[in-house]
Amino acid sequence: MKKYQKTAIAVLSTMAMLLVPIQAAFADEVATTTNPSTQEVQRLEAQGIDLFAQNPLKGYFEGGYSTDIYLRGNVTIQFYNNALGEYVINFENMSGNVVKSARVVASNYGLQSITIGPLNGYHKIVAYSPTGGGGEYKIYY
Repeated sequence: MKKYQKTAIAVLSTMAMLLVPIQAAFADEVATTTNPSTQEVQRLEAQGIDLFAQNPLKGYFEGGYSTDIYLRGNVTIQFYNNALGEYVINFENMSGNVVKSARVVASNYGLQSITIGPLNGYHKIVAYSPTGGGGEYKIYY
C-alpha cells in the first residue's frame, strides 16, 4: 500500500511540475495589459474626455452635450418618447462641426430607436425633443 501511495504522490508531483510553465505562460499574457498613465488620464479628463465611460451612456434631450465618446462604427440611440413629433440627434466632432444628424418622427408612444454610422473618433452628442420637455436617451456604441 505504501508503494502505491508513493507512486501516486510522484505522479501528482510530476503533473504539478509540468503545469507550472503553462500557468506562467498564461500569467505573462494577462500581465502584459497596459493601463493609461495617471498623467494621460488627467490630461484627457481636463479636455472633458472620459476614458472609462460605460456603455450605454445616458444623455438628456435639451440637456447639453453628452460626454465625449470615442466611436468606432455604428451607434444606436434609444429612448421612450414623452411627446409626439420630431426628435433631432446631432453628432459633433471635437471641433464642434455636425458630422451626422438623425431625425426620429415619433407618431406613437413607446420605445424609439435609431442607428447611425459609421462614426470614427471622438464625438459629442446633442439631442432635441419636439416640445423641449427633455427626457433621457441611451447611447449604445
